[in-house]
Amino acid sequence: MTLEENINELEKILAALEAEGVTVEEGIELFEKGIAVTKECLAGLESTKGKITVLKKQMGELIEQPVDVD
Repeated sequence: MTLEENINELEKILAALEAEGVTVEEGIELFEKGIAVTKECLAGLESTKGKITVLKKQMGELIEQPVDVD
């Protein structure tokens, strides 16, 4: 999935967790799914960070600045 799709999925998971009537088991399942999707998001952001660094190098910039993803 794309980063945008993962973010949308996280929003759906959050809405489901906030809904009334969610059982403990459902909540745990949703939480675990949210953690997995979050890991995918972080991996995507790390990949994007690498692409930005490469593009900056191609543009002749000598200073490599990390991208703050927080």
